[in-house]
Amino acid sequence: MPKINKSSVKNFKSFPTLKVFKYTNSQMFHAEMNVSTKVKFIENKKIYNGIFRQSLKTKNIRDAEHKAKQIYRQVFNKIDSGEINQVENNEINFDKDIVESYFNSRQKLYRMKDISIGNLQKEKNQYFNNCSQFFNSINYNNEIEMNDAVLDCINHLKEIEVDRSGKKMSVSTISKYMNIISQICQHGQKKGILKSLPDIPTFSRLNEEVPPYFPKDIKIIRNKLDELFRTTEKEIYKVVKEYVEFLSALKINRAGLNALNVKRFQFSEVTDYESNLPIVKVTLFKTKNKQKVSDVVEQWFVEQNYLPNIKNQKIDEYIFANHISERHNLYEKIRKTFVQVSSDLGLYLYNGKKRPLTSIRHMNALKIYENTKDLNKVAQGINTGVSIVQSNYLNQTDEWARNRFKELGYNKNKKYQKVKPIVKSKNKV
Repeated sequence: MPKINKSSVKNFKSFPTLKVFKYTNSQMFHAEMNVSTKVKFIENKKIYNGIFRQSLKTKNIRDAEHKAKQIYRQVFNKIDSGEINQVENNEINFDKDIVESYFNSRQKLYRMKDISIGNLQKEKNQYFNNCSQFFNSINYNNEIEMNDAVLDCINHLKEIEVDRSGKKMSVSTISKYMNIISQICQHGQKKGILKSLPDIPTFSRLNEEVPPYFPKDIKIIRNKLDELFRTTEKEIYKVVKEYVEFLSALKINRAGLNALNVKRFQFSEVTDYESNLPIVKVTLFKTKNKQKVSDVVEQWFVEQNYLPNIKNQKIDEYIFANHISERHNLYEKIRKTFVQVSSDLGLYLYNGKKRPLTSIRHMNALKIYENTKDLNKVAQGINTGVSIVQSNYLNQTDEWARNRFKELGYNKNKKYQKVKPIVKSKNKV
């Protein structure tokens, strides 16, 4: 095969692995892209090592760039649609397809440069001991699943005790784990196996405060969604409103697919002898830290949502948009719609920080704390640990500050002696 003219190579930031180039013995431009080792043929052309090359039949660089981008889109659209055969989802294995290849290539590089592989082995052990469980069984080319896996992994790392005193893993150590995962994913993308990189938090973002919504904010958003549904008749506004209400009413909830995929059979009634309304319990499965967890919803949700709507659904139906089977796409649409409506109302940013759907969980933590003043009850109520409540949910709220003031024994009514201001001398020196 002729050699590539290195001075002619052009890469594209928005099109990973795509490059345009000339061979040393030709004036015509060619395109190259990594399409995954799982693809064996494209338009009867055999693919070797996951690399697809094609002549662009033009000497003009601008034409070549335009044609290369068109081919890139066409190829990956066909792969996504199944028109170009690729591995089935049940054969996808993140560790086997990407992680093992990453560590093997690093090991070869270290040996070639005569570098000790001790640190590399340590990174490999760290990944397989604490991270592999979150990535190995998912479809790594589904952006939402990968982003959820990253967040699940971070939450798991935050809970790891590093010594007998119960000290948790530091943010700097978690950042090192994220760096390992980032490098693994970049390796997968360069090989053409991973379509896009997941959103991996940087060191500063791992401990970044997520401000809560407040009940009045959520009420405004719910009213706006209701208005948009009435005026446009678009079902998505109704679904988002109901989803927000469910997140608000069931405190153990987390924004995500788990809450979206709740079915009718997960609801059960308990007779309340002090009220005409039943107590409604909801059971969630395979949450981030428990296989099964249950809690009761607020009574307003029972009256406004459960009795008129959810109770009458079939036992195996999703309580939200049961007719939509693509749940990942539905969640993404819900998330974007919520952000758009919140932004239009001027509520999305609070003190310069974003408030996505997950901020509703922070609101729930704050409400429980305002009612109980008990961190253990907050942790139990939102299904997490006390240390996480202290560090991630309440340490920036006004209510926490008021109670901390009392705990420290400060007395705002105590009269202190005023310090007289220093008067400057009129005599100049």
